[in-house]
Amino acid sequence: MAKRPKARMRRPDGPRYTRRPKPKPKQGERAPSRKPNTLRIIPVGGYEETGSRNCTVFQFGEEYLIVDIGLQWPEDDMPGVDYIIPDLNFLRGKEKQIKGVIVTHGHYDHTGGVPHWVPRLGNPPVYSSDLTCAMLAKKMEDVTPGQTLRLHPMRSRDRIKLGVFRVEFFSLSHNIPGSFGIVVETPAGKVVHTGDFKLDERAHISNRTDLEAIKRLGGQNVLALMCDSTNSSAPGTQLSESEIEKNIDLMFTQTKGRIIFATFASLLSRVQQILTLAEKYNRKVFLMGYSMRTNVEIGKSLGYIRCKESTILPWEEVSKLPSDRYLILCTGAQGEDNAALMRIANREDKNVHIERGDLVVFSSSVVPGNERAVSRLKDGLLREGASIIDSKMLDVHAGGHAKQDDIAAMINMVRPRYFIPIEGNYSNLIENKKVAMKTGIPEQRNLLADNGQVIEFHGGQGFVTNERFPIEYIFVDGLGIGDVNHIVLRDRKQLAGDGMVIVVAQIHTRTGKVGKIDIISRGLTYMENQGRFIGEMVGVVKKALKDNEPKMKPQDRDLRDKIRRELEKFIFKKTQRQPMIVPVIVES
Repeated sequence: MAKRPKARMRRPDGPRYTRRPKPKPKQGERAPSRKPNTLRIIPVGGYEETGSRNCTVFQFGEEYLIVDIGLQWPEDDMPGVDYIIPDLNFLRGKEKQIKGVIVTHGHYDHTGGVPHWVPRLGNPPVYSSDLTCAMLAKKMEDVTPGQTLRLHPMRSRDRIKLGVFRVEFFSLSHNIPGSFGIVVETPAGKVVHTGDFKLDERAHISNRTDLEAIKRLGGQNVLALMCDSTNSSAPGTQLSESEIEKNIDLMFTQTKGRIIFATFASLLSRVQQILTLAEKYNRKVFLMGYSMRTNVEIGKSLGYIRCKESTILPWEEVSKLPSDRYLILCTGAQGEDNAALMRIANREDKNVHIERGDLVVFSSSVVPGNERAVSRLKDGLLREGASIIDSKMLDVHAGGHAKQDDIAAMINMVRPRYFIPIEGNYSNLIENKKVAMKTGIPEQRNLLADNGQVIEFHGGQGFVTNERFPIEYIFVDGLGIGDVNHIVLRDRKQLAGDGMVIVVAQIHTRTGKVGKIDIISRGLTYMENQGRFIGEMVGVVKKALKDNEPKMKPQDRDLRDKIRRELEKFIFKKTQRQPMIVPVIVES
C-alpha cells in the first residue's frame, strides 16, 4: 500500500485570476508604432471572459472614446465582493480628453460600471437608446443618490460627432430592446462594433435588426469589425423570438393550473410576450422582484411594454382569483439566493408558495457558473410539488447572441479588412476567428488581444502590439470601490477555510517577563478537549517569548512574527490546518 505523502504547510492561495501565468506573445505581435494619426484600440474588459465587465477604449491622438463600462459578477473564490468593474485608472488625469461614452445596450455586463466610473472621469456625455438611458438613470439613483449622468437618447441611424470621432448607431436584435451596434469613424478608418447581437428579421419592431444599415456598410471600406464571440462555438443560426412565442402560447392552452414564469428582468421582449398572451387567455399577472417591477415600469413609460392597466395587479387582488386565472412573472431563474423564485422555493416569501399543479417555466438560459445553484433551485421546486419546463425540454428561450452562421452573415454584409473577436473567453475568440477565416479573412488579419493589450491601425494596416495596460480587477464591496484587492480576498479565503486565532500576550516593560496569555480561536476546531489544546498553544507562545532576544522591544514586529511562526507550525502539526494568526502584545 502506497504511503500517504506528508502534508506540508503552504501559503494560502489568492483568487484564481491572480495565478494565471504571464501570457505568451501572440503571432504577429510587435512593438507599438508611436506614429501620428494612429488609431489605438484598448481592450479593457470582456476579451478574456464571457458576459462580464465589457469595455473598450478608442484613442486617436490625445482624444478618447469609451464603449461600454460593464460589470462582472464575482467568482466563488471572491468572498464578500458584490461585483467587479473595469479598470479605467489609466484615464485619470485625462478627463477633458474623454469625448464621450457609448453604451450599446442595457445589460449589466455593459452598463454596471457606468455609475461608478463616469462621475470619476469628469462626467462625460453618455449616449445610448432611450431604454438604456432610463435604466442608467435609475441605476445612478440607486448607486450615487443626488448625482446625475449627462444622458443622450439615440435612435437607429443617428450620427454624432465627438471630437475626432464620428459615431453612427444601428439597431441590432438582442434579448433586450434598444440594442445598438455602432460605426466609429476616425481619420484612420471605420471600425464597426457589434455589441451583443443576433440577426432576427422577425423580432418585434423595437428589437429588429436594421439589415439595410448593415448591408450599406459593405460598400464603405470598413477597416475592422469587432464582433460578439459569446456563442461563436454554436453552429447554425439563433432562434427567433417569434418561435418562442408560439411555444409559450402552447403552454397557456395546455396548462390548467397556475404558471410561474422566471426570466431576466431586462428581457422585456419576453415580458411583453407573456403579458400579451396573459390578456389573450384572460389571466392576470403578478410581478415579483424589484428589478422586474422597475424595468416593467420603465418599459411602459417608453412604450416598450404595452398592456391594459387591469392586466398587472397587486397580490391582494390576484390572490382572490382561481389559480388558472392568473400567473406570476418573476426574477430568479439563475438560482440567486435573494431573488423571488428562490424565496418561493424555500417558503420564505410571505405571499407566494408553491401549490401542487403549479408549472414553473425557466424562460432563460443558464449563465455559466450558475449551474449548481439552478439545479438546487429546481430540486426545491420539484419537492414542493411543481412541474418544470426549461429550454432543454422546449424552446422557451432564444439566446441573444449570434451563432456561427449569424456571425458569417454579419462579416459578409460588412466586408471588413480586419476582424477583431470580442466579448468571450479566449476559446470563444478562437472559434470566432475560425468563422472569420472561413468567410475569407486571412489569419494575419484576425486580431486577438487580451484585456489591456493595445491594437493599432495606421495607414490601413493593423496589428496587435506588445504594449499592455496594467488592467486590474476593481472590486465593489458595499460602499467601497477599489479598496479590496487580491490580498484582502486571500485573507478572507483563509478565514473562511481554516478560521483564526488571536493571541493576546502581556509583557512587563521593565522586567521583560511574560505575563498572562489569552488565546481566542474562531472557526478552527471544536473538540471535547478544547481546553487542553488551548493550553498547549499558550505553552508554545510562552516558549517563543522566553527564548526572545533580551534587547528586543515588546512592540517589535519580529517578536509578533516569531509568535505567528511558532504557533503556525504547532497548529499545523496538530490539525493539518492553517488559520490566520493575529498576535497582540500588551505592555504592562
